[in-house]
Amino acid sequence: MFINHDWQKIKVKKISPEDLAKRMNAEILYILDVRPLNFTRNTSFIKGSVLCPLVFLATRYPEIPRDRPIVVTDWAMKQSPVAAKFLIAKGYAILGVLKGGIERWESEKLPVEERKPITKIMPLASRDEKAHH
Repeated sequence: MFINHDWQKIKVKKISPEDLAKRMNAEILYILDVRPLNFTRNTSFIKGSVLCPLVFLATRYPEIPRDRPIVVTDWAMKQSPVAAKFLIAKGYAILGVLKGGIERWESEKLPVEERKPITKIMPLASRDEKAHH
């Protein structure tokens, strides 16, 4: 079995839902959700977040903007730390991962938007970014 010691040394900060909500009000963040396309347990998302399932990240990451701090999330913080480490290794400014994922975000009654089940991945640049370019 191969163990990458450099990978193990990458530290990923955990951001509480409350802290993330405050930061979202104070600055423009890029919220990257890495849940799989077939994730049907819950279709709640943080408003404005962009979905890129973890399996697509290795090929789609160049589309992620480098000019904003990034927070990575998923349903229960199982995949987001891996995605965050990958992006840090690629030179992205990762603020951290959402502690407890969307599951905890919702349990703390923070605002979500419902999305229909996703069957395909959309461009990773957010709607706001496209308007600026």
